Amino acid sequence: MELWNVYDQYRQITDRIHERGVEMKDGDYHIVVHVWIMNDKGQFLIQKRQPWKKGWSNMWDCSAAGSAIQGDSSEMAAVREAKEELGIDLDIDHGERLFTVKFSCGFDDIWLVRQNVEIEDLSLQEEEVAEAKWANPDQIREMIAAGEFIPYAYIDLFFETAKSPISLWKASIEDAEELLELQKEVFMPLYEKYNDHETSPVTQTMERFLKRFERGEYYKITYEGQLAGSVNVYQKIPGLMRLHIINIREAYHNRGIAQQVMTRLELMYPEAEAWELGTILSEERNCYLYEKMGYEQHGERQVINDKMTLVSYRKEKNIGRLKSL
Repeated sequence: MELWNVYDQYRQITDRIHERGVEMKDGDYHIVVHVWIMNDKGQFLIQKRQPWKKGWSNMWDCSAAGSAIQGDSSEMAAVREAKEELGIDLDIDHGERLFTVKFSCGFDDIWLVRQNVEIEDLSLQEEEVAEAKWANPDQIREMIAAGEFIPYAYIDLFFETAKSPISLWKASIEDAEELLELQKEVFMPLYEKYNDHETSPVTQTMERFLKRFERGEYYKITYEGQLAGSVNVYQKIPGLMRLHIINIREAYHNRGIAQQVMTRLELMYPEAEAWELGTILSEERNCYLYEKMGYEQHGERQVINDKMTLVSYRKEKNIGRLKSL
């Protein structure tokens, strides 16, 4: 008997447990993972489902997929499914959750893991997997057109994101010192410009900085493998996500990184009905970017000193969403 944790529409875990095979109640959700393993050649490890498997039988699929069982995080489910179906130890430290598809009864996390695997080293789960092989994006598209591969609605965006020079890696407390130094580096010009001694990220202590890891999720932003910035997000209240802070190093400005990261975040958190952020009113380039992304000024402004006023922005319309099959 397989048991799942039950989540609400805002991906908040409840105290209820669901038994697989029983129809889920309206408004109940569970976590699903789809794992795509990509090698250094830009190929993807794909598997063929057994002809007797329920749903999409005898068709090609991503590397591994399945539901998170009771007690699983999304990362744990990805590792477990890869081990069960392919017999490999998934290197989740080289994995990104590219985006999430919210469907009628679940949240489907789409994982990209960069890992080289030899076909002869696989140990396929006979009950579910008939065979496995490597295929490039064009080959997978041809298989979809021929009706041989599951026609995921997100496939083109997935391939585009997989080859992007921009990656979002989930940070941990072990990264805190590096990320705090990055934050101070990025905000020092604004600190010197506005003489903001009270609210500037430059003056933040490590104790306060560490609370971000407790409240939300922190991501390292890399560009072509190099640390280019960071971003911190959290759910302020159910349905409202806060883009708390985004740092982009000066050397990586004017490459569209912030805009692409914000687009990715919307697709990663489909439980959000609105997003909000704050910025300095006189920083016109930042305000222009946020307004271009669909944010509108919201709420009262906060005067910090005679040089600086903070303004809040909120986005409630045209938030990025991915369709399920």
